[in-house]
Amino acid sequence: MDRKALRHAMGGFATGVCVITVADPDHVDGHVVGLTANSFSSVSLDPPLVQWCLDLKAHRYALYAQAQRFGINILSAGHEALSRRFARENAHIVPDEELTHADDPLKLKDVVGYFACDLYESRLVGDHLVIVGEVRHFESDPVQAGLTFFKGKYGQIGV
Repeated sequence: MDRKALRHAMGGFATGVCVITVADPDHVDGHVVGLTANSFSSVSLDPPLVQWCLDLKAHRYALYAQAQRFGINILSAGHEALSRRFARENAHIVPDEELTHADDPLKLKDVVGYFACDLYESRLVGDHLVIVGEVRHFESDPVQAGLTFFKGKYGQIGV
C-alpha cells in the first residue's frame, strides 16, 4: 500500500487542532511541554472520556506516554503559529511566555476548549499509542472560531 497516498487520503478529513500539554518532570520550575495533535476525539459521556493518538516516533514519546495527567487545548483560529510551534520538537512552555493560566499551567490562554484529564487507559495500536483520558474539568468558549486542518492546510470554522 502506498503510505504517502494513504496519508493524503486521510488528510481529506477536516479536523480541529489541539495542543496536548503535560508537566515536564525534567524541570523543577513548572515547565510544561506542548504537542500539536489533530487525533483528538470524544469517547464517552458516562464516564467522561476523550482520546488522542501519539506517534511511537514522536519526540519525547516517553514523557507523553507516561503522563498520568494531561491537558487538551482546542486551538482558536488565531493560534496557527502556536500550532506550528508545538508541532516541532521540544516545545517547552516557560512561565515567562504567559501562554498558560496561573490557576492551571496545563491550560493555554485563549483556547476554544480545554479538558483537564487523568490517564484512564492507553493501548498500543499500530504505529501509535492511543491514550484515553478521563475528563476531570473542562472549559469552553462558545464565541471563538476554531482552528482546522484539511489537506495539509490550516483554516478556521466560525460559530
